[in-house]
Amino acid sequence: MDFYEEEKETVINNEFDYSNIIPTAEHIGTLVQYCENVYNQFLKLIEEDEQKNEKLKIEYKNYKYAKSYGEKFEVSIREKTYNNLDCKTYNSYIDAVNNGQLKEVHSLKINLDLDYKRGSGNNLNYHENSFTIIFKPYEIKFARKSNFNEENMNQIENTINKILQQFQKVNSIFCTK
Repeated sequence: MDFYEEEKETVINNEFDYSNIIPTAEHIGTLVQYCENVYNQFLKLIEEDEQKNEKLKIEYKNYKYAKSYGEKFEVSIREKTYNNLDCKTYNSYIDAVNNGQLKEVHSLKINLDLDYKRGSGNNLNYHENSFTIIFKPYEIKFARKSNFNEENMNQIENTINKILQQFQKVNSIFCTK
């Protein structure tokens, strides 16, 4: 996946309601695995960009993906007993499933933050890209917040929506779509 595209500065604050889907551990696992893959590809781009620019003087540096300390991938599980569990990888999520920690869940939240800086020398623009999926009983939301319109981030949003649309759906008295 090539993350570098022409972008336009804007405000993107999209929210999608999936409250009529049935969130099984297996389907959520597919979503977790996709998010982890995107995150790892993103970290690789940052590392390659750092290596490319590390020997250059500051005025000659040109970053497509400079580290911003705003990158994150995490699955937060809050049990009904208010115990919290944070999974930083797909494998740790699967371990939590296999250990029975996805039973009696109060909420589950997937955070995928792909923030970075782009530009030349000291003139770097901050790019914010936050993807958050929250699973609560009768309230399932996916939100994207970005400050640039980038095709690659639009693609990530579309893929997450496609994965969520593959979950089984049911209309209830709480949510009919």
